[in-house]
Amino acid sequence: MVQGNDSFRELPINSQFRLENSPQGNNQRFLRFPLNGKVNGLLPLADLRGVIQVGLTEILPVPQVAEFLLGIMNWRGEAIWILDLAGLLGATHWCRRESVRNSGMAMLVQVQNQTVGLLVEQVNTIEVYDPQERLPVSASMLPARLGSFLQGYFVDSQGSPLMLLDTHVVIQALQPL
Repeated sequence: MVQGNDSFRELPINSQFRLENSPQGNNQRFLRFPLNGKVNGLLPLADLRGVIQVGLTEILPVPQVAEFLLGIMNWRGEAIWILDLAGLLGATHWCRRESVRNSGMAMLVQVQNQTVGLLVEQVNTIEVYDPQERLPVSASMLPARLGSFLQGYFVDSQGSPLMLLDTHVVIQALQPL
């Protein structure tokens, strides 16, 4: 669906992504996305309001806010904050990367009564995991800043770790908005 401008498209969560595994028992669904070139993250679908493509020209910078807050944009008549998720987690800021991308995907989450977009380069698949199989993140695995934003991790079928983002901790980093 195009929202007024070709650089701003909304992707329906329920039909856009390939579903990995099959839900059964107490399994939950998660959206998989790259955190950086080596690490993939997961966001619980229960925390997700939607996913939209965002052109950087659609974001209005706001002075005197944390560097990881790229600015605000209009989504369905609502002003939403766009957050550089990798920047928040301690990686290179979106605009300082070697190959700056002009657009990304924003995973929309609800912060009290306001929607916030967590900007990442892309989103991949919806995957299903049993929350009981979540493993704790040890202090030696990741930088402390990144580890503080995670609930733990799962291991995918190839043996790679998938870091489970704790949206509540991310929301706390945004206070006060």
